[in-house]
Amino acid sequence: MPAVAQEGLRYRMQLWMRGDSEPLETRFRLQSTAGTKSHNKVQKPRMGGWRLESDRTQGTPYAQAMLLGRAERLLYLAGPSPQTRQEPILLRFGSRSLPVWSLEIPAGLHASTVLVEIGPKLLALCDFSARFEDGDVARMELHLEGLDSTASLAPAEAGTALLSTLQSLAREAHQEAESSVTVR
Repeated sequence: MPAVAQEGLRYRMQLWMRGDSEPLETRFRLQSTAGTKSHNKVQKPRMGGWRLESDRTQGTPYAQAMLLGRAERLLYLAGPSPQTRQEPILLRFGSRSLPVWSLEIPAGLHASTVLVEIGPKLLALCDFSARFEDGDVARMELHLEGLDSTASLAPAEAGTALLSTLQSLAREAHQEAESSVTVR
């Protein structure tokens, strides 16, 4: 039987817990879902969502659900925003060269991100890497490993989840820095 063509973006996520030498790992596929339809006569355009499908044969057993929950908060599948800026370089994925965009990181975070334009004015997370000084998570990485058919991908309603997560992490880091006391 012929293989069914896959759609979406293929990612690999690694998460190092503080004190662990080996990361928890998963591979998953991001696919956009259709917008909701109402029973109204006039159908207003609505954004859909996204669905993450874990490759259960890859990664750390029994950690998939926890990692996918964290990954969902770190993804970007939307158009450009005021926090994004196009860079003068291209990244190659197979036979495609994709324009690169950068994302503004809030002060106080040790993180870096790279976005790629997978369609006309449709950006997707390519790389995310972060280190954390406090908490149970020491380091986190999320990498785009491959693009399958992206023709049906559309901006997701929560497509800029990464922006609100970065802002939340920056607030937490700022509050922890204010609450810590240095004795000399």
